[in-house]
Amino acid sequence: MSLFAKLSELRAVRTQDSEGTDELSISRADGFQFKAVSMCQGDVVDLDRLLPFDGQLEIVLREVDVRTDEMEDVGSIVIRSEELGRGELTQQFSGAGVLYDLTYKVI
Repeated sequence: MSLFAKLSELRAVRTQDSEGTDELSISRADGFQFKAVSMCQGDVVDLDRLLPFDGQLEIVLREVDVRTDEMEDVGSIVIRSEELGRGELTQQFSGAGVLYDLTYKVI
């Protein structure tokens, strides 16, 4: 049975560049990038994205160095099929001195 992760929003709680903008890439663990965003501390980005999965889905957040195009992993979260019917949930990406909240639900 295929489920969907409905990604609602990404909130920048603490950015790496506290005075400027973090350039971010959001992707599945298999490398499929589905969103690139620029965020300052306190920003909220509406994702409005449905991602199909079976069992579990790993979402990876990376920061992109605009000078070199190199990516640094910020962290990852795992969305599981057991979360079906639990309503909106929030997990945190934390690493490299940053903190981002991802809100989603499994449908």
